[in-house]
Amino acid sequence: MQPNPPPAAPEDATDLIESNDRVIAIVHKHWIGIVGMYVLAAAAAATMATLGVFVIPDLKLSSDALRLSTAVAVFAVVLLAIIFYIIVYVYEQSKLTLTDKSIVQMVQRGLFNRKTSRLSMSNVEDVNVEQRGIIAHLFNYGTLTVQTAGEEDNFVFSNCPNANIYAEQILDARQAYARHHPVE
Repeated sequence: MQPNPPPAAPEDATDLIESNDRVIAIVHKHWIGIVGMYVLAAAAAATMATLGVFVIPDLKLSSDALRLSTAVAVFAVVLLAIIFYIIVYVYEQSKLTLTDKSIVQMVQRGLFNRKTSRLSMSNVEDVNVEQRGIIAHLFNYGTLTVQTAGEEDNFVFSNCPNANIYAEQILDARQAYARHHPVE
């Protein structure tokens, strides 16, 4: 049985990943971070269904008003579905790519607002994981913080699944990098 090959670099990160870098891991945000949106969408759908089944028939609307209210309801459902799709898409675009020489972080903040940063392993000082609350411990996710040398911003990746495992992988990659690239 052969081991799984390392994951390929995401296409949108290839500008910041050098051709001779070996991808160790690609980390996407944990699904728990989007659960609130699923609950909100389900509540909105239940509210619309309740209005459609119980309230609108009791209003004794004319056929034109009933058609108009049905069209408005269909439009609202379609608009809600589009908004929900965009929110999930934006959430799922954030990722952390760990290679043997660097870390590339892509944070999608909106549909047209993305920040991509690259941190060389030589600038990694330390890695911290913070898990707050019982939910984070039950579902094994947390905030992964890569502390950097100098004036560079720390890499903070919230809702990181298996954060402790990825922290270990980053530290292992940092140690391997230091062994192969000794400071003169």
